[in-house]
Parts: sequence; C-alpha cells; structure tokens
Amino acid sequence: MSHNSSPPAALEQVSEIRYVMGTLLDITIFVPSPSEGREILNDTFAIAERLNSVLSTWKPESPVIVFNRDTSTGLRPVDPDLFALVARSQELSDKTDHAFTIGVRPLVEMWEAAAKTGVPPSPSAIARVKTLISPSNINTSPPSNLGKRYPAVMIETGGIGKGYAVDAMSTFLKSRGVRHAFINFGRSSIAAIGTPPGAKGWRMELALSEGSSDGSVELRDETLSVSRARGTPFVINGTAYAHIFDPRTAMPVKTSRGAAVRGPSATDGEAFVKYLVIRGAPSTRILRQWGDVGWIVKNGDRVESSKGFDSGHAQSGGPVS
Repeated sequence: MSHNSSPPAALEQVSEIRYVMGTLLDITIFVPSPSEGREILNDTFAIAERLNSVLSTWKPESPVIVFNRDTSTGLRPVDPDLFALVARSQELSDKTDHAFTIGVRPLVEMWEAAAKTGVPPSPSAIARVKTLISPSNINTSPPSNLGKRYPAVMIETGGIGKGYAVDAMSTFLKSRGVRHAFINFGRSSIAAIGTPPGAKGWRMELALSEGSSDGSVELRDETLSVSRARGTPFVINGTAYAHIFDPRTAMPVKTSRGAAVRGPSATDGEAFVKYLVIRGAPSTRILRQWGDVGWIVKNGDRVESSKGFDSGHAQSGGPVS
C-alpha cells in the first residue's frame, strides 16, 4: 500500500522587537510562511499594546489611572482585563502571605515623594499607608466591577501587568497554531512555547544581581519570571533604598536579593517572584500552596533553589543549598 503523505513544511523564523510598557518586547516564532508570521506578530503585539493602554500607571486616561484617582468607594464597572487581573491578584496575595499585593501603589507613591524631598516618611505616614494597601480594601464583583474601601486606595499593575500580557500573548499564539515561540518581555516576564525546531529548549541567561551571570535555564512550554532588588535606585539621608517594597513594614527591601520562578503562568510567577525578593526562600507553608513551581533565590553569594527549578535545566552560578 502506498502513502502519498508529504513531509512537513520547513519552518521559517520570524522575530521582532518593539517598545511596549516601558521596556523591550522581543517575540520569536517559527511558522511555515514569513508573511503569515508577520501578520501573527502584528496581532500579538497589538494584544500587548492594548493591555498597555488598559493597565498603564502613567497614561492619563487608562482604566488604572481612572480607578486610582476616583475617590468614590462604590462598585464601578472597569475594563474586563483590569478586573480579571485584580481578581487574580487578590488570590495571589493570599498565596504569597500578602508579600505581593496589587494595592501597593500608595506605598510606592509615598517613597517616590520621599526620594524627591530627601526626607524619609514619618511613622504616621507609614502607619497610614499600611491601612491602605491591604488586599481587603479592594472589592471585586463579577462580571467586571471594582470598588475600594477608602478613597485613597490605589492599585499598581507594573510587573504583574507584563506577566498578564505574556500569558495573553501565549494563549493567542497557541490559538493561531504556533507551536514554537519565545516571548521575552523586558527580560523579566518570559514564555516559551514548545522548543526551537531541532533543539531541546529555549535557553535564557539568568542575571539575579546587577552585572552578574548566574548560569542559564532551558525553557519549554513554561514561563520564567525574574526580579531583583536593584542596588541603589534612590538615596535618602545617605541611605540607599531598593525599588521593591515590603507591604508588612511599608519599607523598601534592603538586601540585594534576586530571584526567578518557572512555572505555567507568567501572571502567577510575577507574584511569587516578588515574594522571593522580599522574604527570601519560601516557607514550607508557602510551598504547599505553589506545588511544583520552580524557584531560585540569590542573596549575595548565597543561592537557594527548588529541585523543580534546576532539574536538568539550570546551571547555577553559585552554591545551591
């Protein structure tokens, strides 16, 4: 019996980099037709641009800005993507023992003001901010209504917004039949679909502290989230403060800790990696909630990681405990 099946079509690499959400978004796909690839990439970047318009914390009329400046406390309809991100963030706040909270914006603004004046926040200002950033201060009501307990409650969508966009772009690419793709959003939110043709995985270099090289990971059908408390982004009265804040203390993180998380969701990874940067290696109680998600934390020369992180894929740049 003869079979007239033809060999699979050769795949062409199509790549593009654009500036989105204040950083570089680099996407590579492998498709049979370069012209089809360009169309798919344009549609994929359009998803990121739309979410940027929804989740931006600096565009004057973005739904986030509108919600933050609204001093009413009743429920009001918001963009469905903003609602979905806030609702998921509430769940992720519980899973991180509130180390991550989307309501952290008042804390960020307090320290931004302190950096401009050179005067650290007063104890009373810190106490006030602590009352504002609790996850319980944001109310969610399906299908897409948000409310706030106090007029000054605000949300911050920075890092987790990129993770949400990466997940949305990954879903779209898969729906278009793309089986080999790599999304690199600012080297902090990354997604691998399949592998490069003929390779075992997409290789990503790790830099868990400024100027360091901490080996690499080989990704396939998973996401990677990377975060670090950068050296000295601002100085007040001779004290250097990092740009990541601990909601428990309302203070910036004082270590140079860096971390990465690999797992099925870039949105979730952005929340968990903030926990790691703020609090270090996770407790047993936290790990029970996150299951098989892989993680690595670097604090100075000390590196700790889960077995799930480096199971044949990571080469550590330091001792692993």
